[in-house]
Amino acid sequence: MSESTTEKTLTIETPEGAFTVRVILDDLGEIYPGMVRYTVEVLYGTKPVYTYAINSYEVPPGSLFDTRKVAEIVFSRLAHDVASRPKTYTRPRVFTRPLPGRGTYDVVILQGSPRRFGNSARAASWCDDEAVRAGLSSRVFFLQEMDIRPCIGCYTCYNYGYCPIEDDMPWIIQTIESASIIVVCTPVYTNTVPADLKVVMDRCQWLHARQKVLGKEVRAQGLLIAVAGRRGKEPFVCVTSVVEAFMKNLGIRPAGSVLVGDLDRARDIRKIEGVESEIRSALRALFEPRAER
Repeated sequence: MSESTTEKTLTIETPEGAFTVRVILDDLGEIYPGMVRYTVEVLYGTKPVYTYAINSYEVPPGSLFDTRKVAEIVFSRLAHDVASRPKTYTRPRVFTRPLPGRGTYDVVILQGSPRRFGNSARAASWCDDEAVRAGLSSRVFFLQEMDIRPCIGCYTCYNYGYCPIEDDMPWIIQTIESASIIVVCTPVYTNTVPADLKVVMDRCQWLHARQKVLGKEVRAQGLLIAVAGRRGKEPFVCVTSVVEAFMKNLGIRPAGSVLVGDLDRARDIRKIEGVESEIRSALRALFEPRAER
């Protein structure tokens, strides 16, 4: 969590009562080197009714104003606006985007292939079935069927703890944050994960921000299941690295992987002897530690 310092405070007396406008500096250097955030708040009495935040990473190099200057300009304009029309600020105008209030699962499966009935989808179905057999709630996300847009690097999540992009991502964020087990099922595309899955991984920076800014915590274990057309370990080197980085960034504890190659020859994962049993066993092994945490 960040260390906060109140940089500037102004009390404004109005016919509607007293307001306070203040600038708060947060040192977010533990998240990213040199990152600071300025938050300008309007308080009606002691209740926040308006919040504006900006951090140093969202201001491009060479910008006309730096982060502190922007905060000072917003502070001055808000002070003038509160004094000019105080009634507008008697009601909260705090902008946020809450996550869905329902739809949590014990096991969350991110199916990264654009092929609805391909080998990755088959592996995902085995995991889903194994979770249900164990009496756990489970959800397979077929990412190619969802409206999920790329991260735009705006860093808004590090200001407010939410992402401004309007799409289906809040549902995934909610389920990952509350799950006990995260399974990533993916094929190898040009030695890495498919585009839809990579977009989700990038957008999970929002969840990373929720952890660092809001103190949320992911307590899940992670399992990777990857399939490739070629034989050997080489096709999986990049995929394994990318998925491990994704899990580490969110605090998901990697708990193994099942790597299935030679599918250019076999074509159907069900034809490879022992693979279904291996995948089911790998997931089942994660069920036992639940009682220990």
